Amino acid sequence: MQEFFYNRRYVATPLRSPDFVLLAQAHGLTGLRVTRREEIPDAVARARAEPGSVVVEFRVEQEDSVYPRLVPA
Repeated sequence: MQEFFYNRRYVATPLRSPDFVLLAQAHGLTGLRVTRREEIPDAVARARAEPGSVVVEFRVEQEDSVYPRLVPA
C-alpha cells in the first residue's frame, strides 16, 4: 500500500524479532519459516497435514507485493 499509494513513505518499522518459529514451538505449536518462493507449496502442505495449529512465518522483501490488499478510501 505504502509503495503504490503513498510514494514509498513507510510508516512502520520492519519486524526483526521475535523468532516466530521458536515462539510457536515454545507454545507447543508447529512453527515453519518460508524464505524463498519455491518453499511455499511444501510449507503449506506440511501446515495442512498437521493435526493442530501451525504458525507459518513468510519472510518477504520489504517491497514485495503481497496480496490481497485493499485500496485506500
